[in-house]
Amino acid sequence: MIEAVLFDIDGTLLDTEKQVLAGLQHALKEQKNLTVASEDLFYTLGIPGEKAVADFADSPQEIAAILTSWEEQMKINFQSVKIFPGIIDLLRGLQKKDIKMGIVTSKTQSEFDDEVKPFGLNQYFQTIVTASDTTKHKPNPEPVLKGLENLQVNPKTAIYVGDAVYDLRSGQQAGARFALATWGAKTHSEFAQANYQLQNPHDLLDIVQQENN
Repeated sequence: MIEAVLFDIDGTLLDTEKQVLAGLQHALKEQKNLTVASEDLFYTLGIPGEKAVADFADSPQEIAAILTSWEEQMKINFQSVKIFPGIIDLLRGLQKKDIKMGIVTSKTQSEFDDEVKPFGLNQYFQTIVTASDTTKHKPNPEPVLKGLENLQVNPKTAIYVGDAVYDLRSGQQAGARFALATWGAKTHSEFAQANYQLQNPHDLLDIVQQENN
């Protein structure tokens, strides 16, 4: 039985890779005169910004400066962000099946307001957990547990959908099943542990249909 589905944002609902990586590359060049290949920054996808830039900074002030530059560049590159094909149909389909839905993201509340709200996805979700809502973050299970608590569902009846290893660890350690959004994921050996491998968003509707029959 599936009662609820929680979603990551970047690489799952929204195609933000170009925006995120290009923005961080610009910030590192501007603030630290560092040229970093995009593939060397893949690990930053799906974790809080402060953690993502910590390895490149020598002080809290440098972290703040890099983050500010990164956020400014993200706003400039906003037009490159798109909702992945099939996501709206998926959300509408789950809504029709009375599945509770939520978002669990490593974005802060401010980042969510600036970068996600403009897409109008909020209407589909009963809870939104940002990095501002928990003291621990993915891959710790606390954010997913917070989302499940807000929805008042048992973890065993929930699926967390994401594209990163941090999502897999957070979801499964919370006791939920994990569905890999292959359309936004990078290859990783741990993904073999995913409960489901989604080739497209509609696959999740099929899974819910099968589980709830």
